[in-house]
Amino acid sequence: MKKLIFAFYLFSLSIAFSSAQERNDIVKQSSTYEWPKDPLVKEKLEQWQDKKFGMIIHWGLYAVPGIIESWSICSEDWIERDSTIAYEDYKKWYWDFSKKFNPTNFNPEQWSAAGKAAGMKYLVFTTKHHDGFAMFDTKQSDFSIAKGPFANNPKADVAKYVFDAFRKDGFM
Repeated sequence: MKKLIFAFYLFSLSIAFSSAQERNDIVKQSSTYEWPKDPLVKEKLEQWQDKKFGMIIHWGLYAVPGIIESWSICSEDWIERDSTIAYEDYKKWYWDFSKKFNPTNFNPEQWSAAGKAAGMKYLVFTTKHHDGFAMFDTKQSDFSIAKGPFANNPKADVAKYVFDAFRKDGFM
């Protein structure tokens, strides 16, 4: 038994020391900005320099129950959620909205026209939030807008149609 305890102790010590070793795959933080050297990256950054006003669309499953974000499914202590329901039940309740998310009035052309009329120059669209729900058709998961009730809609690949509409209007 002593040998087993000693072996466990050595194993635990080895894990502690290995995690304390410096990792070579982490880039050290710089105190000054380091400009990219790749000419293609520089060119793309230059295109963004005068795009001062744009649209950020952060849309997903959380729109169904009308909650602000999907952070409520995280298990962190700082998250505020309905305390009358157990956490596992809450997650199931939230994830079941993938079977109800059916934005039949989805009209990215209208969004783009409104942005263009306001003078916006760029779009940032969240295609997949940390809850894992994809706003595009993917073979990697069934947790996607293209796998629920919106699946048969011609615009089921929401991300594609959002980007198509905004690019047509000259957005970056």
